[in-house]
Amino acid sequence: MSEHLSHIIQQYKQDQQSVYNTWFINNDERLKAFRSIRRGVLQVIEDIKNKRFPNDFKGTSLEFVLTCITEQKQVFEGASHPFYWKPKLRIPDIYENEGNKQAFGQFLENCLNSKSEEQILREIIKLDNVKIKGLGPAVASILYFLHPTIIPPFNTAIINGFNFLFKDKKKLGSWSEYLKLREVMINTNNQQRSELSSDLGAIAGLLFEIGTQKLVLGADEYLSEPERKKLKN
Repeated sequence: MSEHLSHIIQQYKQDQQSVYNTWFINNDERLKAFRSIRRGVLQVIEDIKNKRFPNDFKGTSLEFVLTCITEQKQVFEGASHPFYWKPKLRIPDIYENEGNKQAFGQFLENCLNSKSEEQILREIIKLDNVKIKGLGPAVASILYFLHPTIIPPFNTAIINGFNFLFKDKKKLGSWSEYLKLREVMINTNNQQRSELSSDLGAIAGLLFEIGTQKLVLGADEYLSEPERKKLKN
């Protein structure tokens, strides 16, 4: 176990204003959000299947889902922005392109019904291969509320925290980069399970705190090269 990382985690958990204490634990609203989001995703799937899903984000069942997520302001305040329809850029291209819309709906349904990590990762790779313009790993924040022990949340602050802690350069809009980041997070979480949680919101919250510079790390608290390699393996 990395002594430095253990110290960082303790610092994170002991801060009463950290997202660990204000969002992750003892938060009934957070637990309610899981139920609301699951119901909302079911409605998105049904709307797409029955061709009731309109050609804009506003007023859709998807907007309801993202509203439930963004209400978790401690971590997800900007989660809906990647899903706003940007007509000039034609992104994300799940509103006007019927094939992409159906692929997205099928992806959500398959992930919702998945029982294993392998199934979910297979669906992510399948969606990535469709190459829907503007639809990237921001979707992981929806998947987190469906499978919190398998899929970690993802946003700019989390990836910034990851890159800062692990001295990496992962990019924001790539599913392949997200899957690599996820693998390191899973390995780190497994090695720090007694300090964190099987729910990946805890470690995502840690990275969020680092990425927003609420949790400031001294230079001596970076992970050493051997420690980083150990966690990535």
